[in-house]
Amino acid sequence: MDSETLDILPFRCAFHPTLENAEEVRSILENRVPREIAIEIVSLGYSPWLAKRRVHEERYHTELPRPEAGYSVAGLYLSSERIPVLEYKVIPRRIIFQTMAADQGWADFEGDGTFDNSHTWFEASILHPINPSTQTNSPLPALEDVLVNTWWDVESARSDLNEQGWDFVQREDRQLTWRTCNNITAQREYQDYWVEWIRRVETEVEDERAKGKGEGFLELLEPGFIVVLWARAEQRAWKNRVKAATIEIEYELT
Repeated sequence: MDSETLDILPFRCAFHPTLENAEEVRSILENRVPREIAIEIVSLGYSPWLAKRRVHEERYHTELPRPEAGYSVAGLYLSSERIPVLEYKVIPRRIIFQTMAADQGWADFEGDGTFDNSHTWFEASILHPINPSTQTNSPLPALEDVLVNTWWDVESARSDLNEQGWDFVQREDRQLTWRTCNNITAQREYQDYWVEWIRRVETEVEDERAKGKGEGFLELLEPGFIVVLWARAEQRAWKNRVKAATIEIEYELT
């Protein structure tokens, strides 16, 4: 990825130790201090991350498959790498989503420049492998490169995800997604949005029209699972224009 592309939506965290980095540091420490202390030191300052960026302009236009359904669209814009499956416990503890996006630049019913009347947004889902035997750390094709079509809503993508060997992890309320960020209404220029969720920490959100709190998300994210980011829009003639997005996942080794 060239330097110009890296300048578009840089990662929120500048330092992302890899799993190999963290295991090497842990191994060195375990030769000098008790294992429990080595684990704590790595957890405090050298936890590994999965970080992925996509810079690719997409436009998701709302569709009307049947009159009674209403206008809507869902597109899979970005997927994470798999949470590693290791011989010891892996606990995802923080996730950061960023999007660079805009809507069509106008609105019929006011709200311009605010989150009022916002009908373009992003949602995250957790996917688990249908076949447990596929829970390995070998790389897989990115879903955004395989599933390039759009759907009326996220649920409508289920059969296509199943064909790729994945299915949804449901929330306690049986919903399939968590809202991440909305776009500002009637904002033609691309703007950066972000939200951070931490395991077992309530997310403080000043404006709930702007960001989601991610309740229970990290508690359901397990080794072998992946995270996907959906671009959404509703209402006639609305579109979600996406230029870039990132997913950063910090996890703990115990």
